[in-house]
Amino acid sequence: MKMINPSLLIILLMPLLLPSFSLAKESPSALVVAEPQDNKNKLLHLAAVSVLPINAELLALMTQLRQTSIDSEKIELALTRLSFAKATLNVAEQYLLLVTQALLKNKATDKGNDRENSRDIIVLLEQATKLSAQIFEPQLHQPNFLQLHLILAENYAQQGQFDLAYLEKKAYLKKYHSYRKEKRLAMIASLEQSFEVNDKKASNSLLASQNQLKVRRVAEVQDQKATQQYNFTLIISTAIVFMLLFFRQLRIRNKLIRLTRTDALTGLGNRSALFEHGEHMVASFASQPEELSVLLLDLDHFKKINDNFGHHAGDKTLKVISQLVKETMRSRDVFYRLGGEEFVAILPFADCNKAKAIAMRINEKIAQHDFSSLILQSKVTVSIGVATMAPNQLTFEQVLHCADLAMYQAKELGRNSVVCYQNIAQAQERRDN
Repeated sequence: MKMINPSLLIILLMPLLLPSFSLAKESPSALVVAEPQDNKNKLLHLAAVSVLPINAELLALMTQLRQTSIDSEKIELALTRLSFAKATLNVAEQYLLLVTQALLKNKATDKGNDRENSRDIIVLLEQATKLSAQIFEPQLHQPNFLQLHLILAENYAQQGQFDLAYLEKKAYLKKYHSYRKEKRLAMIASLEQSFEVNDKKASNSLLASQNQLKVRRVAEVQDQKATQQYNFTLIISTAIVFMLLFFRQLRIRNKLIRLTRTDALTGLGNRSALFEHGEHMVASFASQPEELSVLLLDLDHFKKINDNFGHHAGDKTLKVISQLVKETMRSRDVFYRLGGEEFVAILPFADCNKAKAIAMRINEKIAQHDFSSLILQSKVTVSIGVATMAPNQLTFEQVLHCADLAMYQAKELGRNSVVCYQNIAQAQERRDN
């Protein structure tokens, strides 16, 4: 695989970063920091106590190395002399000495593209990096000190260590932004002193005291509003609590009413709900030409089921039958449990023939259902009596009584059958005649 030219990669990365050559235009001297006049100005200035002095000859050598054409032998001789005097140099000067040596080697690397020379440069700069812990942080942000990161990034890239080159570029940008910020703050502090900012601050202090008085007045008004709001919130909360208690009691009441009208076993309406709704239905159909029919269902031999398999099996059988009947009836029909093994269905808008057809479908569905999972016998049957409201005025109890007579007739015919009361009445009339 063809290797990527490191220099080409650096050129591609450069548009993503700030121009590093801007440092060459920065002043090589230490950052000028104005001394604060009072405690408030201390926040806008940097302390210069820890900034170490730099040898002027060393700074001059670094300036020469930034030029296009240099006298390498002369610079190397000067660096050798400074190296012998290393004991008299402070930490910052030792740092810059290593950087200057790396700059000189870097010039040679640019001409010959020597990877070995590049490794020597990295060793020098890593030694300088170890000294950075003893140097004041703002001083490390100055242009001469920041060159270390640029040279390291370039030589890491030549060695193919692009991740380290990226990190050095990133460190350079971070410190460069910090240097620009510090310089900007120093310039602002200098301008404040030039235009007598202290006098303006005095007038601002007077305005601040006036504002504080206004703030206290506003705070008093806000306290009054907060008290009113607290009282209002308390009243609303109390009202909400009472409303919740009221609705809770109403829900409990409705639940109790529903329980009094619901059969606990099957979930159907119970006897009281049946007669209340039945009387209402009969009264509403008395003045209409449409007919109303009633079905009375009774399980065949239910006592034997309870005796042979227990009441628990009998209760499950009743629940299954109630579900089967509800699935068979129309959506407008209503179904109730009268008591024991007896059920009643009210069929509005159904004459005798239609009601009998519905009853026969119910009978067939129950007879065909497999009850072996509940009881040993797989078949359970019902007898159904059908009664239709006659044109003459009848009460619901009378219609239900007619359905009861038809149901007993179905029992006498051998059970598992459907009998209409109208057929019984017609047969009785023929016998009387």
